Amino acid sequence: MSDEPKQEIEKVEQEQEGVPHFVTPLLHIARQVGEHVLSAMEHEETVAVLTTITGSNQGQQVISVPLTAEHMQQVHSLISEIHTSDEPESVACVGFHCLLDQEETEEDS
Repeated sequence: MSDEPKQEIEKVEQEQEGVPHFVTPLLHIARQVGEHVLSAMEHEETVAVLTTITGSNQGQQVISVPLTAEHMQQVHSLISEIHTSDEPESVACVGFHCLLDQEETEEDS
C-alpha cells in the first residue's frame, strides 16, 4: 500500500445534477479509474461506466458516469449516427478524365 492518504471519491447524487457521477483530481490514473468504475458499478441497473479525463480551472480531473442499458442504447445510437468511413471516395481517373457513376449523373440532372 502507498503512504498517500486515501482520496475519497466525491459522489454527486442524481437528484442534484441528473446522472450520478464521480469526480476526483488526477493522481495515480490506474487506481483512480478503478475506484471510479467500482463505485459506479454499485449503482442499480449499471451495465457500463463511461470515464473521461477533463481539464478545468481546478486542474485535471477524472470523471466517471454509470450507464444503464438505456444509456448504452443512446450511446450506441449516437455512435452509429456519426460513424462515417475514413476511406476517400474512389473515382477511376486517367489524367483529367474520370469515369462517373451513371446513376449519380442522372440524379444531378
